[in-house]
Amino acid sequence: MSPSFPGSPDKTRDTLLPKLVPKPWIPANAPPLILRDTLVVDPANSVILDGRYDITMEGGLITSVCPTDEKKTLTSTYAPEELESPPVVVNVSGKFICPGLIDCHVHVSAVPGVKTMSELVQTPEELVHLRSTYVLREMLMRGFTTVRDTGGASKALATAISEGLITGPRLIQCGKALSQTGGHADFGPTKSGDSGCCGGHSQSLGRTCDGVPQVLKATREELKGGADFIKVMCGGGVASPTDAIETVQFTAEEIRAVTTTCTQMGNKHTTAHAYTDASVLHAIQNGVRGIEHGNLVSRDTAKLLTPHTVQSMAEKGIFLTPTLACYGIMVRPPFEDFLPPEGKVKNEQVMARGLDALKIADEEGVTICYGSDLLTSMHALQTEEFTVRSSVLSSPKVLQHATTNAARMLGDSKLGRIAVGCYADLLILDANPLVDVTVLDYPEKHLFAVIQGGRVVSSRLYGLPEEKRR
Repeated sequence: MSPSFPGSPDKTRDTLLPKLVPKPWIPANAPPLILRDTLVVDPANSVILDGRYDITMEGGLITSVCPTDEKKTLTSTYAPEELESPPVVVNVSGKFICPGLIDCHVHVSAVPGVKTMSELVQTPEELVHLRSTYVLREMLMRGFTTVRDTGGASKALATAISEGLITGPRLIQCGKALSQTGGHADFGPTKSGDSGCCGGHSQSLGRTCDGVPQVLKATREELKGGADFIKVMCGGGVASPTDAIETVQFTAEEIRAVTTTCTQMGNKHTTAHAYTDASVLHAIQNGVRGIEHGNLVSRDTAKLLTPHTVQSMAEKGIFLTPTLACYGIMVRPPFEDFLPPEGKVKNEQVMARGLDALKIADEEGVTICYGSDLLTSMHALQTEEFTVRSSVLSSPKVLQHATTNAARMLGDSKLGRIAVGCYADLLILDANPLVDVTVLDYPEKHLFAVIQGGRVVSSRLYGLPEEKRR
């Protein structure tokens, strides 16, 4: 008979049992949630469904969307003994239920705590990781239940969110963006021993690679690390120190090395940072399937009428993610000193034609997605993109950018709509975003609750409590 010591398991400690598993932070199943008397927003068809509906959520998915006037008995598919608590039933009294928003161009590792681009690229990695948890939580509270990080986030961070260790949106990530030396993600010294105009090298957003062998290795390493897609810097950028906007980056052979590898290793999506006609065409002609920004594209480029093809961007299935609000934000108080003088010149250059490019792309039928591309404390203005785009496009079209179109680009039919089998990612609003999409730019006024995967992560609606984390 073994001796019994103080602290030995000679009696049951039921309260500790949930914490003795390998990953004690994984939350228990949320109780079934039923929203009654809702007005359902259908972004794909730009309508509010006729009548009022009851929406049932279980296991992270929508399990029922039925007319309220049917008076159906709403029951759970779980046996009573399987439920930790009974279903939560809330009458929302005709409030609007919108699919969770999707931001397709974020940088969660471009964290607050600094005032300039120079300081940002010198932020220690550990501090970046810790501060990114704040960025992610705030994005979710603004109604973005899914985000696509285009340089900086990792598979480990995405997993931490999906397991409930960190509060944040569903995260789609590319690892590090790929840049040639002197390209848009190269913030390193301008020469050996020099501190560089930005004072150092940032490992948090991108990595440099030159020549086909290095590009192949970098692409394969990012995919091995769990990247959901690969981003390539195909042209100059605003924030980078040494490249003009007009520059075309990487050779055709280098880009094809990326796109071929992505096709071979699971048909992974590829996207390119590109502003000009030359850089956009350079990317598309070498197999890239997405364009970030595109502020300076002409109508001919949108149509993509080249000697090699008569397909348009829309027919080729090219997704465009403009980022328009960020340029005005980066130069107004309190961010007027964020960019260096040369960066402000480039910022003005791309800002001047951004709305024109958006209209051209829309008229040519290009699939347009929502992107904010904000850095540091600017993340707080993530919803301003709705207001900027609505100045030239209708509210239904802009809402599709952040729901229907984004879901198509991400290749996930469970995103961006309210239907049986879809993710239970929902927003409860007191105003119709199809009539005025700018209501999404004022979440503090119009957003009453955020539900992600059937869990209430934020609520100021009576009778709908936020989930308590154990």
